[in-house]
Amino acid sequence: MADIKDAEKELKEAIKKEKKALNDAYDDMVGRLKKEQKRLSNEFQKEVEQARTYVKKNPEASLGIALASGLVVGLALSKLFRR
Repeated sequence: MADIKDAEKELKEAIKKEKKALNDAYDDMVGRLKKEQKRLSNEFQKEVEQARTYVKKNPEASLGIALASGLVVGLALSKLFRR
């Protein structure tokens, strides 16, 4: 009977240690993901700012690109929904 209680106690301690290790790993992963999210968000904001600057400097080219893109997407959608 004492052996069973000792084994139960050891098992509970092992589970407690593993649970703490998993929680620590989870917290570490969440921290790294938040850091990566912030980095990507900053990078995206820089790209948006560059696009705005380009559009302001080259409105005709930007309009042409938008028109061509809209035409391509429209044609693709029409062929997709025609089936």
